[in-house]
Amino acid sequence: MASLAAAEGLSLVFKGISEFEKGFLLASRGVIRGLINPLLSQMNLAEETTTPVNVLDSACGTAVFTQEIQDTLPKAVLAKSTFLCTDSSEQMVNIVKKRIDGEGWINVRTAVLDAKNTELPENSFSHVGIGLALHLIPGPDAVLADCRRILKPGGMFGATTFHSDNKFWIPDMRTAFASFPFDAHFPEVVKMQMHSDGDWTDPTWIGEHLRGQGFADVQVKLNSGTYHLRDADEFVTTFGTMIGWLMNTWWDEETRKAHPAEEVKALLKSHLGEKYQGKGWDVNYLVICMTGRVEK
Repeated sequence: MASLAAAEGLSLVFKGISEFEKGFLLASRGVIRGLINPLLSQMNLAEETTTPVNVLDSACGTAVFTQEIQDTLPKAVLAKSTFLCTDSSEQMVNIVKKRIDGEGWINVRTAVLDAKNTELPENSFSHVGIGLALHLIPGPDAVLADCRRILKPGGMFGATTFHSDNKFWIPDMRTAFASFPFDAHFPEVVKMQMHSDGDWTDPTWIGEHLRGQGFADVQVKLNSGTYHLRDADEFVTTFGTMIGWLMNTWWDEETRKAHPAEEVKALLKSHLGEKYQGKGWDVNYLVICMTGRVEK
């Protein structure tokens, strides 16, 4: 029933949104779920939860962390809980606003805030979750400091990042680029971390670092999984933002002008359709789930 309600909710959210936003939403109810959901049990958020919670979904993106909690906790608990979804991107926050109304989320608010300095009151949350962001945000220790400040004594911090060995969309994108009828550069190594502050792709380093930052009862777990893609169209919709990132990062201006994103997407679909004979296939992922408790 929850999945049916979610599907109906998404159909409402989809009205009047761009294809770019639609891709984010489909990924939120698709492949991204498996990258975030394992964090819930590690943060003691489960169907058996009876105590109301005060949750911050920081650097929320499309709020998949909140989505999974809303799908998991009993309605009676949600009715007595509070949720705040924040992101520095107003576009992401606006998507979340549509999701709250369209999917019937309970007691969820939004705000445009910087995860490194939210300016939220101290000791105000029981849980703070950060999904797939610490390996992307420069200066992530500032994010950790803000989380410790705003968590209540005994409050739970949780986050996910990609492992250095994560493959995900990379193998299929690599073979596709190699098949293009022009020189479509693809990096030999696709790094999972976008800054040089620590190593958020290494579970051992993460555990040591969180303890050094003052978190107690630190747990770092590696979760592997697969997601079944129905066809090449779903691949391009789900991972379309990666196409733009690869083009802007690795292609020169002349190549980008000669071969715009729509052409690249069409070539990608053609290659994957041929590669998998028009059928679906699995992509594999490797994600790190980390938690720690705040003692004050």
